Amino acid sequence: MFNLGEKGAKINLLGRVLYEEPLSKHTTFAVGGPAEVMVFPATVQDLHAVWEFCQQHDVPLFVLGKGANLLASDQGLRGITVNLTTLNSWRFEGNLFRAQAGLSIDTAVELCRDRGVSALEAFYGMPSSVGGAFWMNARCYGREASEVFVRALVLDAEKGLHEVSFPASAWSYKVSPFQNLPGIIVEVTIQTVPQDREALQTIMNTNYNDRLQKGHYRLPCAGSIFKNDRRFHDPSGVIIDRCGLKGLRRGHAVVSDWHGNIIVNEGGASASDLRALIKDVQQKVYDQTGFLLEEEVLYVGEWVP
Repeated sequence: MFNLGEKGAKINLLGRVLYEEPLSKHTTFAVGGPAEVMVFPATVQDLHAVWEFCQQHDVPLFVLGKGANLLASDQGLRGITVNLTTLNSWRFEGNLFRAQAGLSIDTAVELCRDRGVSALEAFYGMPSSVGGAFWMNARCYGREASEVFVRALVLDAEKGLHEVSFPASAWSYKVSPFQNLPGIIVEVTIQTVPQDREALQTIMNTNYNDRLQKGHYRLPCAGSIFKNDRRFHDPSGVIIDRCGLKGLRRGHAVVSDWHGNIIVNEGGASASDLRALIKDVQQKVYDQTGFLLEEEVLYVGEWVP
């Protein structure tokens, strides 16, 4: 049971509750101020209870997975942050793999490999949850999450817990229909096809080693900062490099010297510095090329202008 201070309301939960929890502990950029309340639901019923509480008491709610592809503000998040990493159960049903939203992509891929089925191996090494990958329609090595999507269990105010499916036309490059739905992904049903375990492991190793070579794990970062745009002909990282922006910095936030589209926290960077550097890169590229790079990273929390 916990109190949300000013609301004076209580809720019973089986899961863990933390107060003023630093978001820096839960994001791949390793920055972010305190989450006023962070809930780790132990069950779907916990998640439903938190959802209803926030709806009834007009409490802000933010859903967090593995903390990749986002930049949490230094001021943190008011209300309740639900950390879905504790909702990570899974099961196979014939050629379908059903995974709760908090299951890590790496674990999902390893489970599929062990069963001898192909589904998400292109995403191995990506620091994401299953829910996050489908919410973003992750794209890696020519594959998109939407290609293996069957349906999802979601929680929303209108229908409560219910299943949804979408036509292929509802998805596009790093855009999913979930981004326009005011609900929470609880579980995703994924299509699998049989494949040799050794072949799957080879793909996993190749993708992981490529990420390693590109420096995705050297320092805290959010992966690619900007989306690629085919209209610009070259990847965003190549364009940024061509503009001479590697090494550009704001405090301890730096454009990495090994990949133009990776901005890193050297240690002690603030979220404000990281955001300012992202805007600097965006503006300098536009000034030199006329190309307006679209940010892939999401800004969450309260920001000082």
